[in-house]
Amino acid sequence: MIAANNSTSSTRTLVSSDGYSLPADTTPPKGAGEGFRPHELLEAALASCTAITLRLVAEARGIPLRYVKVTIDLDRADPAKSVFRTQIEFDDQVTESDRKTLMAAARLCPVRKTLSKPIAFDEIIA
Repeated sequence: MIAANNSTSSTRTLVSSDGYSLPADTTPPKGAGEGFRPHELLEAALASCTAITLRLVAEARGIPLRYVKVTIDLDRADPAKSVFRTQIEFDDQVTESDRKTLMAAARLCPVRKTLSKPIAFDEIIA
C-alpha cells in the first residue's frame, strides 16, 4: 500500500511504502516542482518493472546482460487514450537472438499487464 502525506502548505507530498519514500509535486506555477510529477510516477512504475523483468529473464536464461535502460514517455495528447511509449537499450554484448528474447519478455512486465486491463475506481472513503 502506498501513502501520500502532505503536511506542509505547499503541494510537495511525500509518497511512502514500507520504509521507502520519495517526494512528489507538480510543476510551477501550481506547484513548487520539488519532486516527481504524479504522471512521472506512472512512467517510473512501468520503466522500473520492465527493467526488473528484463533482468530476471536474462538471469533465468543465462543471457549476459550488463546494462539495460528503459525509458517510458506517457503521451496524453489524445483525450480518448493514454499511450506509454517504451524505449529499451541494452549493452552491445547482447546478441540479436537474445535481444529478441528480451524484447518479447518486456511485454510480460506485471505493471504493463495491469495497465493494459480496464481500470475501475472504488468510492473514495473519507
